[in-house]
Amino acid sequence: ISSVSRPRAGIMAVQAFAPTTTTRAKSMLPTPASFLLQHRFARHRTPNTLSSSVRLSSSSTKTADTLIATPETTFDDGKRPYQITTPIYYVNDKPHIGHAYTSIACDVLARYMRLSGREVFFLSGTDEHGQKVEQSAAKQQLSPQEFVDQVSVNFRDLLELLNISNDDFIRTTNPHHKQSVQQLWKTLVEKDQIYLGQYEGWYSVRDECFYTESELVDGKAPTGADVEWVAKEES
Repeated sequence: ISSVSRPRAGIMAVQAFAPTTTTRAKSMLPTPASFLLQHRFARHRTPNTLSSSVRLSSSSTKTADTLIATPETTFDDGKRPYQITTPIYYVNDKPHIGHAYTSIACDVLARYMRLSGREVFFLSGTDEHGQKVEQSAAKQQLSPQEFVDQVSVNFRDLLELLNISNDDFIRTTNPHHKQSVQQLWKTLVEKDQIYLGQYEGWYSVRDECFYTESELVDGKAPTGADVEWVAKEES
């Protein structure tokens, strides 16, 4: 599967993945569309087992493929395998309505693509690193790993509660994820793509971002987050 960088909060990353990838078909809930209300989909049922025809009216019957096929565009033939991911959610606090919104939005697209007969790989998960996580863990007198083990469950439970049809749930503390990151780092070092450097500026722990003086608003980040002057030594 081709790699997808972690998107900013609220943004969905979508791209095609290798045709040889096999995916597990997920359960499909009927949509509000009247022509789909006639169909019930069992878990693990593949998109190709969709009923061959549905009745639109007393005088018109069309195939399901015709009704829900993905339209062809200049960058997508409408048939290639399809990959989509929710934001890989930060675990510094409990999930809220924003997490539900982005999960449901991705789920709608994933289900539509499955109904159109396409292979789909739908990913969600939790991002378990950073100063925000460290600070939140310290407030509860837990180690970072103990803290993320507790909070990550809340995000899994949210997906289950909403019947989100993700194929996989990744945690950035998973051993296989760590191995992949280490391999990528090693490759970059071997290709001289990583070098030492110095930098400094106004840094927001909440946003995990540096801001210039001109970007600050009343001494804070444009997002309203607190900032502090950080001078990084050669690293």
